[in-house]
Amino acid sequence: MNKEFIKAFTGLQRDFGIADLEKTEIDPSTGKVKPIYAWLGRPLTENDYLSHLNGKKSIGIQPCDDQGMARFGAIDIDDKQHSYKNFPFKKYLDIIAKYKLPLVPVKSKSGGLHLYVFLKEPAKAVFVRNFLEKLLFSLKLPTNIEIYPKQTELGKDSDGKFVNGQFINLPYYNKTERRGFNLDGTQFSFEEFIKIIEANTFTSDELEEFSISHVQEILKGGGEEFKDGPPCLQSLTIDKLTDGRDRFLYNYMVFAKKKYPDNWEEMVRAAPSKYFQPDANGVVDWTEDKTKKKINSWKKETKGHKCNEDPIVNFCMKSVCRTRQFGYLSDKKKVFPALTGLQKITYKEPEYTFNVTLPDGETTKEVRAKNIKQIIILDELRAIIGNAAGIIPPKIKQNEFQDVLDLLFPPKMITPPPKGTSEEELLEEYLLEYLRGPKAENYSAFKSGATLIDGDKAFFVYKKFFNVLKNKEWKEKPDKTAEIMQKKFKAEFQVKKRFPKKLDSDKENPIVSCTSVPVNISDLTIADPELVVGNDTKEIF
Repeated sequence: MNKEFIKAFTGLQRDFGIADLEKTEIDPSTGKVKPIYAWLGRPLTENDYLSHLNGKKSIGIQPCDDQGMARFGAIDIDDKQHSYKNFPFKKYLDIIAKYKLPLVPVKSKSGGLHLYVFLKEPAKAVFVRNFLEKLLFSLKLPTNIEIYPKQTELGKDSDGKFVNGQFINLPYYNKTERRGFNLDGTQFSFEEFIKIIEANTFTSDELEEFSISHVQEILKGGGEEFKDGPPCLQSLTIDKLTDGRDRFLYNYMVFAKKKYPDNWEEMVRAAPSKYFQPDANGVVDWTEDKTKKKINSWKKETKGHKCNEDPIVNFCMKSVCRTRQFGYLSDKKKVFPALTGLQKITYKEPEYTFNVTLPDGETTKEVRAKNIKQIIILDELRAIIGNAAGIIPPKIKQNEFQDVLDLLFPPKMITPPPKGTSEEELLEEYLLEYLRGPKAENYSAFKSGATLIDGDKAFFVYKKFFNVLKNKEWKEKPDKTAEIMQKKFKAEFQVKKRFPKKLDSDKENPIVSCTSVPVNISDLTIADPELVVGNDTKEIF
């Protein structure tokens, strides 16, 4: 059954992620303790899956591969409000049962819920993501919730490096944790879960057919005129409106101007009697004068729908809306693209990645910001999006831009730099390379920069070593570099050391002011238990 598990969760092969359960951090948005996430920087193997299932290391997979294909996807439901103590599992299980949604619910690592969809053959990642988006309304979830694959295209960044995007942590760690749910709330064993996957794996045609019939079902009874317009308006009109009528009428006006350009005013005047709830006497509490005043203020060119305001936002179905003739993509107003999935990478100066949704409303690409200024300054953000995604977002007002940032922050994930690229790791590499270099055979060589090994310590002239660092484009100054070496490598500075005198001589060599670090003579690795150095390629997680 292990092979069936591997097949179901096949994704990007050239790299994969881990959740280091022994190292933790505080989630800034929830205060919850979370493991450290990282990419391992090497191809995924069958043994990595087995290590996950055996509880040796917790792995994560990017569902989208380098060809933009995926054979599984998931909706990640958090519960930041209650810190997962009273997560409403039953609410979602009941919805899945009611609509017979082709989803497999699994408890997530954090205690929330992952809703998986599995395909018999890889399909375009755009299709998988789009399918899951169409289920959000039924599940009563916001449109900006995390959906995997988060990226539908990977490719390379502006530096020519492969983009990994973001991974999802796999279920059944140790075969006993993060288990799948039956719809009655009981949890499946690993063997039962594999059978559930096999029974709930679909072709893309089957999912597309389900999607069409499902949307028809949940919008049944809404205004017929909205079948080629925004589904939010169609859904809102299943029942007569009592609240949010002003915002509904504004969005109806935007729709009417496009569908009924010659008589949109007449259609707007008729809308309250058609869609607003009358009182006990059958009278709609919305005067014709009020409608006329609205129409007079709306006679100028209309830019677009107000998708992010109540009550529209609670009935939003963007994945359906963008396919309709008079949906939001037909608006004249250019909207700022959706930004999601902010990830902070803890370099010395942190870098960030996030996802941008392209104008087709479906394709998502990863964008990298070299510093936080590239995100919080509008023109810099527009520039990096243009460079990565080939689109230049429109300029927007500062209050609108703040709304964009508020939806993006705080980071959804904080990860360390890729292994071997942090400041300390690079300095470790450069130091080891230096220590493995020329050894001092005499006083002159020692004074000129060659390394002297004496007992369990290596001695060298710091200035000579730092000159080598500068040739490697090392950015730190000598004092800061020395501070890192003291802290991380137990280096001592201004050590007074003589090169050993010759056996047949009584003459002492002059004292050299130098630096010393502890070493293991057998392989010249730094003798610090916190470091993993030398030629050992065993995994450390």
